[in-house]
Amino acid sequence: MKKLIISLSLFTFCFAGCKKIIAIDTENADPQIVIEGKINDQLIDQQIKISKTIGYTEANVFPGVSGASVTVTDNKGNTYVFKEGAIPGTYINKMKGVPGVTYSLSVNAEGQTYTANSKMPNVVKMDSIGVIKNFFFGRERKTAAVFLKDPANETNFYHFNLYVNDVLSERFYVNNDRLTNGNDLRLQLFFKPPTNDHDSDELNANDKIRIEMECIDSNIFDYWYALSQQSNRGPNQGTTPANPTSNISNEALGYFSANTYEMLSATVK
Repeated sequence: MKKLIISLSLFTFCFAGCKKIIAIDTENADPQIVIEGKINDQLIDQQIKISKTIGYTEANVFPGVSGASVTVTDNKGNTYVFKEGAIPGTYINKMKGVPGVTYSLSVNAEGQTYTANSKMPNVVKMDSIGVIKNFFFGRERKTAAVFLKDPANETNFYHFNLYVNDVLSERFYVNNDRLTNGNDLRLQLFFKPPTNDHDSDELNANDKIRIEMECIDSNIFDYWYALSQQSNRGPNQGTTPANPTSNISNEALGYFSANTYEMLSATVK
């Protein structure tokens, strides 16, 4: 029995002492088309942005795709032609979306056609926004919060943007009413400053907060939810990084969303 223990120990030691160097191939992949488009219920210059992915070793600048043909139609028989603006790859049409209407995007860029559909949900209004005081290990921390009444007779999906002193949080905030249908909601939005920003992630007195709320369809919820699970999770947390599922055809990255829009502001006291 003693011989067996000694043999196993030597076997384990040999394997523990071995090192294998693994070379990771970071060869740049072929560029892919990225389409980011929103139609909301405000009368504004709606934008469809078309760009390309860049290589792993390239500077973090995504080139816009010029010369594309971009149109949006709806199930009421209307057609909206988007024209390229002053910024390359940004296509614009001043229009106002309508809740309950389905919008269809068609993009022809570099010889390929990309399509997507999105139905604008009904409007759900924020009741108010404010600041909640939490206590972590006996220490007070202030957090931005949204208060709203979720409708009981429909399925709802929400996406939020949080700005603190005009700085956009890097977190992705989404919510659905699968477990809270018809309830009064209090949703806390924890601020995350940009990666290279040395500002604190805490809210302080006199900070200006601004919250944008979008009522989105289920496909767009899946897109933002996937991003929220992958971002700002730290070591050994979250899911394996991957491109979120897009609702755009022909293997394009990005999303096309028809959504409502509301914005409220407040000052931290």
